[in-house]
Amino acid sequence: MKTKREKLSATLCLTFGAFLTILLTGCPTSAPLNATKLEIGGNLEYGLLEAWKEDWYKFEVDKDDTPFILIFKNMRDIDMDNAWLGYQINWYYKAKGGLQLLEAIEKKPTGPANPNNIIIEDKARNFWVAPYKGTYYIRIYGYAQPVSENKKYQLPYMIGLAKPETYNDATELAVGTVEVNVVGDVLSIFKLNASAGSVYRVKIEDTLDPNIVRPVNTLNNINVRIVRMDADGDVTTIYTDKTTLVDYTLTIHTTDQNKYYLILENTEELENVRVKITFEQILAGSLSASATANTIPINGKEAKAYKLLVESEKTYTVTLANLMGVSSSLIKVDSNGAQSQASSPIIVPKDNTNEYYLILKGLDESTNASVSVTFNTL
Repeated sequence: MKTKREKLSATLCLTFGAFLTILLTGCPTSAPLNATKLEIGGNLEYGLLEAWKEDWYKFEVDKDDTPFILIFKNMRDIDMDNAWLGYQINWYYKAKGGLQLLEAIEKKPTGPANPNNIIIEDKARNFWVAPYKGTYYIRIYGYAQPVSENKKYQLPYMIGLAKPETYNDATELAVGTVEVNVVGDVLSIFKLNASAGSVYRVKIEDTLDPNIVRPVNTLNNINVRIVRMDADGDVTTIYTDKTTLVDYTLTIHTTDQNKYYLILENTEELENVRVKITFEQILAGSLSASATANTIPINGKEAKAYKLLVESEKTYTVTLANLMGVSSSLIKVDSNGAQSQASSPIIVPKDNTNEYYLILKGLDESTNASVSVTFNTL
């Protein structure tokens, strides 16, 4: 008796073989040993497709029903020969009995066959779900019509596999540092593993070593957003920036039940940028109102956080000294998760549910400061 996967293979091969031009080369049962490796969320690969030839790619998934986005981009220059290739993209699962055809995409050629309607910009962007754990292959096959011996039919392209652009499929970021690829024209979404009553530091940095490579703005096409999602699924942007370096302090209220996500967008379509993300928990101390100053050492680029212990309907002042090489900020966060900058004096409202924090950060590795902090009632 045939298994579910064997039946799927036979059905799909017959279906696509009957209705798509995949009949030009049949239904392959095996893949070449030299297929180029792809990774979901990895780099885009460059290729050059020629008429009546095929390119093969392979990738692995470690669990059933793994979603991903197939990215295929035509990089053909507008000044090249008007003739360009049609192509097929076929997706296979490697089963014991051979390759199972799961899906097919076809883009017919234009060029000499349609000289007044040349298609220059073209891309496939397909959401697929890999049904089984294991090995998959992608075959790209090029063809041209009509065929001329005096023309060289080629299609330069980029291909890659991106993670889905949904919150449900977002990669979870635990405390630590990871390096990720931010592919052009695709949203990279990460769920921050944040807990109520905690303070975190989110840093987005270049992966180039400034001691080896002259500092340049390699992240100038990266948009950064941090959003929070409430219990109803409504999303609010709490931070947005487009800069070389990002260093954001995320303060979570002790009653906060929201979910938090980091979103990176590379606005350069044909670019792939490697980015270092640091998600660091800052262990917060506390400060009670007192006329006595507290001395807080800050070394290098370290960050320290202090929760200010306040009472309703009172006013407090925060006085800082010896801030050489140190940045400071007062943060107010309400019970809904809204975070905003505060200033001294702090006027605490009646029936207060807000929480207040003092954040200190070293500006560079040479920082060696003893910050004087006086937190007191007015």
